[in-house]
Amino acid sequence: MTYKIQASKTFEKDFRKLDKYLQEKIKNKSREVAENPKRYKHMHPPMNDYCRIRIEKLRILFSYDVQKEILYLEKIIFGHKY
Repeated sequence: MTYKIQASKTFEKDFRKLDKYLQEKIKNKSREVAENPKRYKHMHPPMNDYCRIRIEKLRILFSYDVQKEILYLEKIIFGHKY
């Protein structure tokens, strides 16, 4: 079951700042995550509503809704500054 992908305005704004190479890597990885988002670990409190993936030096924060089957791309973190 593949989840539908929805990006936040913050994510889209940060996404447009990236070069085409990183944009393509993020698109491919988000499709992979949409296949099974439950496999990714949740972050520690107070951000335990989010999961994260790493793409080079970037971190992508995402959350998902099991009942609606939607993957929410929340924010792109540059470096390790959560």
